[in-house]
This record gives sequence, C-alpha cells and structure tokens, in this order.
Amino acid sequence: MSAEAGPMEGSVLHGVCPVDLVPWEPVPITSDAAVSDAVASSRLAAEEWTRRSLPDRQKILEKAARSLLEDRGQIVDLVRTEMGKLEVDALFSEGLGPLEVLKGWARVVERATARERIRLNPLSFPRKKAYIDLRPRGVVGVIAPWNFPVAGLYRSVYPALLTGNGVVVKPSEYTPRSSAWFLEHLQAVLPQGLVGIVQGGGATGATLIRSGVDAVVFTGSAATGRKVAVAAAEEGIPASLEMGGNDAAVVLEDADLDRTTAGLTQWALQNSGQACGAIEVVYADRRIADRLVARLAHAFSSLRAGPGPMAEVDVSPVAHAAQLASIEAHVEDARAKGGEVVSGGRRTGEGLGYEPTLIDHADEEMDVVREETFGPVLAVCRVDGPTEAIRRINRGRYGLTTSFWTRDTARAERLAERVSCGVVTVNNHALTGAIPELPWTGTKDSGFGVAGSRHALSTFTRPRALLIDGASDPEPFWLPYDRSAWLLADLLADAQLLRLERAWRLPILLRERVRRVKSFFRR
Repeated sequence: MSAEAGPMEGSVLHGVCPVDLVPWEPVPITSDAAVSDAVASSRLAAEEWTRRSLPDRQKILEKAARSLLEDRGQIVDLVRTEMGKLEVDALFSEGLGPLEVLKGWARVVERATARERIRLNPLSFPRKKAYIDLRPRGVVGVIAPWNFPVAGLYRSVYPALLTGNGVVVKPSEYTPRSSAWFLEHLQAVLPQGLVGIVQGGGATGATLIRSGVDAVVFTGSAATGRKVAVAAAEEGIPASLEMGGNDAAVVLEDADLDRTTAGLTQWALQNSGQACGAIEVVYADRRIADRLVARLAHAFSSLRAGPGPMAEVDVSPVAHAAQLASIEAHVEDARAKGGEVVSGGRRTGEGLGYEPTLIDHADEEMDVVREETFGPVLAVCRVDGPTEAIRRINRGRYGLTTSFWTRDTARAERLAERVSCGVVTVNNHALTGAIPELPWTGTKDSGFGVAGSRHALSTFTRPRALLIDGASDPEPFWLPYDRSAWLLADLLADAQLLRLERAWRLPILLRERVRRVKSFFRR
C-alpha cells in the first residue's frame, strides 16, 4: 500500500493494466500551486457547508451515492484497468457500498456529534449549564490507497464531509482515475470546491500536508506513514495513520474445518491478498494441521488465477510489477529457509498474474511470516496451541487484526484479551472494515489511526466546551482578595476532606464574599 514515488514520468502518472500490460492513459500531476489552491477553495466552501444541518449534508451526499450506484459499471472497468481487480470483486468491494456505508456513517455521526450536557455540582457551580459540541476541523487532507481506491475513501471522505469539513484527496499514483471517479460524483452535487482532487506521488502528498490542511488521513506503508506522521507533527495537525498489517488466523484443534478452510481461503486471496486485513499467516494447532493443510492445498490448487474473463478466473492479477517482485522474493525466501510450497509459487505467465500460493512449515525466520507480503500467499505455522500462537503474534511488528477459528466461541473471547491488535474476529476475518460502526485500528507498525466508529471522529472534529452562567451575582472567589477569601478557600478544602466541624460557617462566608465583591465594583 505504499504511497511512495511510483509510476511517474515527467509531469504525468502512467501505468499498465495488470491484466494485459496495455498502458493506461496518463494522468497529469497537480502542481504545488494548484494543491494550495485546492485547499483554499475547500476551506472557503466549507464555511457554508459547516452551517448546514447533518440531515441536509446527508441528503446531498445520498444523491451522489445513488449516482455512484447507478454508474457502478464504470468503476468495475476502471479498477480492472488500473489494478487488475476482478469484475465481481470490484462490484462487491468498490461498487456496491456507497449508499449503505454512507447511511451507516450518518448514524455514527448523528449519535457521536449530538450535544453532550455535562452535569455540574450545583453547590460548586450554581446556576450554570455546560455542554460539549464537536466542531469540524476545517479541511481534511486524504492520502489514499491503491488496493481499495473507492471503498478505501468511504471511511475518510464520508465522515469528514458529514461532520462539516472540506476534503482534498490525493489518490494513489497507481489508481488515479478510480479514486477520481468517486470524488467527481461527489463534486457534481456538493458546493463548488468543497471536495478537491490532487494527483501525484509522494511529493504531492507532502505538499498537501504543507498546504494548510487541518488534519490528514493516510493509508499506506509503515515507512511512508512515519514520514506522514513527522510532516503532520511539524505542521501541528492530527494524523490518522493506517500502515498495513500481517494478519494472523489462529486455528484451534476444535475448529469446523469446512468453514475454516473456506474462510481462510477467502480472506487470504480476496483482491489477490492485496489488503491490509488479508490473512497472511495461519497458526494451526498441530493436532489438525495436516488435515487443514490438505484442505487448503486442494482449495488453492483448484482456484483459477490470471487475466482471463470473469467466468474463468477466481483470483486477480497483482496490481503492479513492483508488488509482484516483492511477492516472488518472499516466496523464494521461504523456499530457501525450508518452507514447503504446497501449491502455487509461480507466475501464471500472463499479465501480472500469480498463482494462489500455500506454504507449509513456515517459521518466524521467513519474510512471509515477519513481513507484509501483500499478495496471494498464505503461510502455515504449526503450533502447540493458542498460547504459542498468541506469543508469536505479539512478537510481530504489526497488530491490525487477528482471527480465531473454533467451535468454542467463549474460549475465543478469552483468548482475544491476550492479543495485541486492534481488531479480533471469531470464525471470520476482516469484514469489520466494512462496518462504519466498528473501529478499524491497529497497534505497533499497523499505526495508530482509527477508521470507523465514533472513535474515528477525533480526526475530523475537535471538542468545544460551552458554559452558560445564569447567575446575577459575582462569584465569591473573584477579586479583590482579603482575609475572608482565604477563610472560604480553607473551609472548602476541609469540606472535601469531610472535616465538617466548621461547615456551619460556609454559607456565612459565601454571602460575605459576594457582598464584598459587589460593593467593591459599585464604587
């Protein structure tokens, strides 16, 4: 998911279709001046947008979402051209969700941004009311991923706009037109300039951060994410960072192997494994490992990979050549270190296709276990039980999601408490990333961003305290100070310690202090 320098040549972005290696039409890179202009235009438009009610914002965005659904065939073609994603996969992951996810985000925002009444102690704060409101930050900069060029924007663009912000997005240099397709549908119904699109690589992303945005959302590699964090800190703005994962599945000895095999296959190979939440490592209990590997080997070898038409292919090509080279290096490293390639392990010979690859007898010395492979590769490590599996997972550098596969769900809930990661699922994997009400977040090198739920809104909003005082008299602790002020404070301290022998003097001192302050300011 790197957002680093990619397919750039001069002043344009260029690339090839992973299906047939035919070049796609170049996209002009946005100049630094135009990036600044986009941020300024978004800020100006946001001044009016933030005054609209949430139902009004939702209604306008729903109009765009319906248009996106109507035009879903366009995005299927675009992501097939730019990153090779299968048509049916593109329809499920990119074309199906714009309206449903928007409605989910609207529910989250409505509940989370409702004014909160703070209950005050009437003795300490007489005749006072206090509230907390969440206010939009202004303009949110989004540095987008290539693996889900549309769906990856739902979790940043939707909440940013619903909470009253403007947005400027830099699509990935690998999928510039796919993300632009989504944003252009929003631009068609939103106030002019509210949503900006800037194209380019890492340099354009850096310019965006320096161009006056009030927060930044980044999805990409850990290496680039650290640079984004530093740049955001230098600008004094919050950054939400999702920096990948090396997700594990723990298969216990009592797992339903039919469902488990199907689930592991799905979440290892969907989008050709190019997902931060893809299962990359399976920790299988030794007692069932042989049976599980045999089932997985049959599934992997039976699935069809390559660039063919939808009816003839199950697994997409890899999105770009650099990613394919990294996948091949990881598999060769596993072979060299004693891993058994049970299925796959080769290019398909057409386009950027790579066979679904299953590696048995993997261990922590191998790159496929230690690092994020981000391809159609699944490594199986045999363990003596969940305690060993959890220990290995917690030693790893990533901590995005972990799944447990077992018939004993209560046991899995207890095991979940011991895993250092942001998301845990039982007998499923990764689907929580599509649920707006749930946080999608990680630990360690997976980053500290939150994408989803009310917890994500701290990136898009800031809290504002409002206190309303209905009192007519001055406060007893106001200037000028004299002996009575000291006695009042001393009595209040004793009262907190429940030393009440002098408590009878408290109302007398309060009245005396108020009289003295009032008389002083009447002179």
